[in-house]
Amino acid sequence: MSNLGDRFRLTFTTHGENADAAFIAAIHDRGWPFVQRASWPTSERDLTRVGRAMLVETQEGHTSGLWERDDMLIRLTFGGSWLHAQAASATEERALAAIGELRTLFPLPDPSASHEVPVTFWTYTPHGPMPSMRTIAVPEWPEIRENYATGTRDQLEAVMDGFRPAHGGQLILWHGTAGTGKTFALRALAWEWREWCQLHYVVDPDTFFGQHADYLMNVLMQPEVPLAVHGGGWTSTGGIMRIVEDAEEVESRPQAWRLLVLEDTGELLTPDAKSVIGQGLSRFLNVVDGLIGQGLRVLVLVTTNEEIKALHPAVARPGRAAANIEFTPLSREESADWLRRHELDEGPERESTLASLYAVLEGRDPAESASSIGFGDRARPEGPRRE
Repeated sequence: MSNLGDRFRLTFTTHGENADAAFIAAIHDRGWPFVQRASWPTSERDLTRVGRAMLVETQEGHTSGLWERDDMLIRLTFGGSWLHAQAASATEERALAAIGELRTLFPLPDPSASHEVPVTFWTYTPHGPMPSMRTIAVPEWPEIRENYATGTRDQLEAVMDGFRPAHGGQLILWHGTAGTGKTFALRALAWEWREWCQLHYVVDPDTFFGQHADYLMNVLMQPEVPLAVHGGGWTSTGGIMRIVEDAEEVESRPQAWRLLVLEDTGELLTPDAKSVIGQGLSRFLNVVDGLIGQGLRVLVLVTTNEEIKALHPAVARPGRAAANIEFTPLSREESADWLRRHELDEGPERESTLASLYAVLEGRDPAESASSIGFGDRARPEGPRRE
């Protein structure tokens, strides 16, 4: 960095992040011209593993700090299970290597260690799009496959086992009567795809496809995260970091796919959707198979209780979706078999949704069960047994 002398003055408003001001000042003092940035979810929670810090700030589960080494400065912010990292150095190679070292020190969550998977939940706030990651408990597909009618189960089998996307921007459409187990299946899909795909759940899809174009683009353009390799990593001795895994190997790993989940989104895909949320439908179609979606390792999964014929023709047309699965109630015979497997002899008089069968199992009125469990609750692949 050239000496700017008296021509250069830096004014910085911290907004509570004193480490940002200290980081910028330290870079300028050292004359280091290269800064690398990266963000990723991690299962680690302790920033002290980096070593002794120059500055640490903590507030309500949010930790921020600045670390110095002989040839680099590290700026870290941790909150909502996400690590935001910056590394500065005199050379671009060392700054890149520092990010690789941090990826190893703070690995991606390992879903195999517990029956949970990480999910990034997106909302639009007064400060723009905001991610928050947490892990959710999920079932395996074989645990819940008998919860589905034969036709639905056969289609789900093809998606759960061996599915690989042909290209980015593809649509996966799940539609059917409320209470037929779409959310159960979504949980199982998160587990079955855990080795190659990360879930991003949009909490407010009407806003996502509505007036805030920056929301959609911010989520889509998130930096791709290398797939995790568990078992390698850093060790820390006496506050001095030592790399065990080569940083170039980290950067060369295959990039994970992202599954963008939009639950109960049928009203956004109806023929009058453009009058309801402006250009939402056209943006959606661009994400799925237009210019925006090209080259992105992104899949879009939409669930809706609407009948497929009620959706916009551009969405429902043949060939639009990589998978188009209808969730139907279990037939009378399938419902009776389901109850017998759960040690109940009473048989239904008609076809039944999964929600109504669980209501019978738990001694509630089946008529009160209009939908399945929400995505944020714990899965119940088998449900409690009545004594």
